[in-house]
Amino acid sequence: MISRFGLALLLASALLINPIVRADDDGVEDDEYADTARAMLIVRKFTKEDIVVQGKNVTVEVDIFNSGISTASSVKYTDVLPENATLVEGSLEVDFGKVTVGSHVKHSYVVIFTAGNVQVQLPPALVSYLAEPDSTESTVGASSSQVLYVLTPVQQLQRYALQAGAYASLGFARTPTDWRNLAIVIGTIGTALGANWMVKKVKASNKDRQRERAYKELTKDD
Repeated sequence: MISRFGLALLLASALLINPIVRADDDGVEDDEYADTARAMLIVRKFTKEDIVVQGKNVTVEVDIFNSGISTASSVKYTDVLPENATLVEGSLEVDFGKVTVGSHVKHSYVVIFTAGNVQVQLPPALVSYLAEPDSTESTVGASSSQVLYVLTPVQQLQRYALQAGAYASLGFARTPTDWRNLAIVIGTIGTALGANWMVKKVKASNKDRQRERAYKELTKDD
């Protein structure tokens, strides 16, 4: 027969073994969930031009990257225009089909802004896709957004003039305020130089008259 001490030892062993087995089972379930193959699309939306001007073409570019561990399928891109913008080339809706792991797909379209001297925000674009193999539920993601300042043609010319002026002034005058201050300094210096020139000219003229009178006095007796 098993002694009381042996029975207690068996019960203690069972209590120690059961939690370990359950912990191992839970760990397997977590690993299986972590290894689920899913796609993850990252969407960037931006303008190709650094300077946006009213009435001139602006190219909007879109870059979609799959950073997940599975191919994204049924990938569809949908966009909307910002305020005061007109589509002149390209499409706001694209069906990309599949985007494999670690790959990019790109799209672009061209717009024209009808108003200047305004701040405009490019609305986020939406991308829907199937993130898991054999899945029927779509995942929807949004692109980044960008704030633009739309210049008028006159403001663009002013900007070019300031850039040329900054180059001509060796970087001392970059803004209208800098140019105003520089004009004041140049005007002050010019006035001072002009006054000095006038003083010297008057003195030279007086000396010439003095010489002429002296010459006449010397030749009078002759």
